[in-house]
Amino acid sequence: MSLPSTILGFAFFKMIREHLKVPFTPQEHTVLVVIASSLGLMPFTIGTVGILPAMEFLTMVSENGPFHLGWSKLLVWSVGVSFLGVTITLPLRKRFLVQEPLPFPFGTSSAAMIGSLHRDSTIAERILLAQNDLDNVGNKAKLSTGDDTEGFSDESLRRNWARNNNFILLSFCLAALYSFSAYFMPQIRTVDIFGSYMARTWLFSLSTSPGYISIGLIVPPVTTFWIVAGCIVGWGILSPIASVRGWAPGPVSDWESGSRGWIMWIAVALILGDTAVTVFTMLLRTLSDVLPYATNFLSSVSESLCLGKRKSHFNTEDDSEPLLGCSERPTPFLHTSSLSYKDDGWSAKAYLWWISIGLIFCFVSMFILFGSSVPFMALILSVLVILPLSHVNIRCYGETGTGGAAYIAKIPQFLFAFMISSSDPNAILLSLAVAGVVEASVWQAAEMMDEFKMGHLVNTPPQSLFYGQLIGSLAGSLISMLVYRLYTTVFHFPSDGFPMPSAHILISTARLVYGRGLPPRLIPFGFTAAALGAAFKILKDSKRGSKLSFWAPSSVALAAGMYIMPEMILAQGIGGLIHFGVLRHWGHTKEAALISLATGFILGEGLFSLVTMLMQSLNVPHL
Repeated sequence: MSLPSTILGFAFFKMIREHLKVPFTPQEHTVLVVIASSLGLMPFTIGTVGILPAMEFLTMVSENGPFHLGWSKLLVWSVGVSFLGVTITLPLRKRFLVQEPLPFPFGTSSAAMIGSLHRDSTIAERILLAQNDLDNVGNKAKLSTGDDTEGFSDESLRRNWARNNNFILLSFCLAALYSFSAYFMPQIRTVDIFGSYMARTWLFSLSTSPGYISIGLIVPPVTTFWIVAGCIVGWGILSPIASVRGWAPGPVSDWESGSRGWIMWIAVALILGDTAVTVFTMLLRTLSDVLPYATNFLSSVSESLCLGKRKSHFNTEDDSEPLLGCSERPTPFLHTSSLSYKDDGWSAKAYLWWISIGLIFCFVSMFILFGSSVPFMALILSVLVILPLSHVNIRCYGETGTGGAAYIAKIPQFLFAFMISSSDPNAILLSLAVAGVVEASVWQAAEMMDEFKMGHLVNTPPQSLFYGQLIGSLAGSLISMLVYRLYTTVFHFPSDGFPMPSAHILISTARLVYGRGLPPRLIPFGFTAAALGAAFKILKDSKRGSKLSFWAPSSVALAAGMYIMPEMILAQGIGGLIHFGVLRHWGHTKEAALISLATGFILGEGLFSLVTMLMQSLNVPHL
């Protein structure tokens, strides 16, 4: 989200620069990107693609559903989950930027692009110093300043920013034309490239959406490769097996009785295996950092007490040295950065106040929506779970550029099964609500830390970034709520156009926790998938930095290929082929152009979808 915001923000202010009394600085550019990124993140944070449609459209009457949220309750939910992730990031900022610096590939790439666009060499110098810090603390994760940002930091980007701006405008117009044409001629939205039988029976067709193709232009080609591989395994192999053998006797497209729902469970198992390894290793690493520090601290206190006793008994002048300086063992994770660090100037008391405000918003919204059916201890436990899981997700995002919020959020669903009885008619709804709160906070925490990394490299005051995050989150929650309700009013959910895969995974996990809804013959396949997911994750982590790790299967990418429709995956595959071809021919120097094209496609189709939604509500006829 930050890279397109960087390009668009600079292009806009470049057009109006003659009307500005003062120059548009890199620091102001960073705050603009933070506000835009925070706003753009909110549809995922408040759960418009997962939690909300799961509660409103997928819960059954026996589960006290469907749980429809009116405008007032939707507002309460949106605002209630919008701030906790932002506030809990504050006290962790210094740890992950200075004491234990992580690469944060997207934040670093955005900072490099800002430096190139503004021709500010000091930003490039700060990025190089940050790379030295990573080397000093032994973090071998590759920072995106070399090959990954070559297209952002070289002279060609400085000279040709106008060309990239033209790419945005051109692709925006093409996507808008596509959206307008597809409304009147819906048949152009998909192409039966494998014939009508494959499209009708096994759902293998190709979407012509520029937005889906754009995903392949942005996502690394190796990730797209494994997503397509997951599509082949899931939809091309497992789906026919489950259907032909009678394990999923319904139509392939049916989530309940068809093979689509059956392979979705395989995707969930892959994700859970990957997530289990991620959480376990991150917790071990965190403990390995904290325990020596705690031991050192306790040892210092103990020696201080001993010195104090000796001083009282013998009253010698030699004991006048600082007591806490008696231990020569260094704090294991404290690192002195060679990069100047702007302190936010806030005390621990201020941090506590901000976190308390986020908690109050969250708690009040839960009680307004669910009343006394929410166990108070479940809310307390959710807060205790959010803190370590946010730490885990920040590490994951900072090292690899990919977070696992949607998957990590499934962990509390299993934990809270011990607190919310299966006999409770609200059990499924409460499980979804808890997952929604955790996912929102964990997702926000990682994204916000990435933005703090960008601001750290550009030397932007952290308080400005924090207030920008608050502004973007509040505005984004309101806008996302309005757009979500407009979509659910005009269109039918779920449908072929809106299959809601994330919502199905969430509610399936909630039912799995309480022993409901498992299709036949799933257990052996599910355990195998979970074991493979864990093995793939271990392989990637143990060989990090090598070619084997680079090409090792990604469990999350494989799972995505299984629960997303083939028409979308194949479109992304086309974008991935284009991306791969550009990298092979020009290297990373043309990636800025690809991002510009993708940005225009996504914006054009997204904005004009609002126009077509209005036409739909006015019953404008199709051709």
